[in-house]
Amino acid sequence: MAFLRVQIEDNTHSDFNLKPGRTSIGRHSDNDVVINNASVSNHHARLNFEQDYFLTDLRSSNGTFINGKKIFHVKLVDGDVINFAGIHATFFE
Repeated sequence: MAFLRVQIEDNTHSDFNLKPGRTSIGRHSDNDVVINNASVSNHHARLNFEQDYFLTDLRSSNGTFINGKKIFHVKLVDGDVINFAGIHATFFE
């Protein structure tokens, strides 16, 4: 099963299992993956899974980056490093 590992602090992380369909990511409590950090937008990004995983930035204030490059919509591959406004995460499939 695919999951997203989000770095909370220097040596602390949280893993979020990813299910088929949509996974919302952001600061607001109604998201599937809640990142409690002021630099992350309320509704920052969305993961969609059908046959592959795709990450879409939801016009966040500080952007979403994959492996150091700013993205709007991208297919994820195992080991991709994601940056949500300074918060690092890694995608594992």
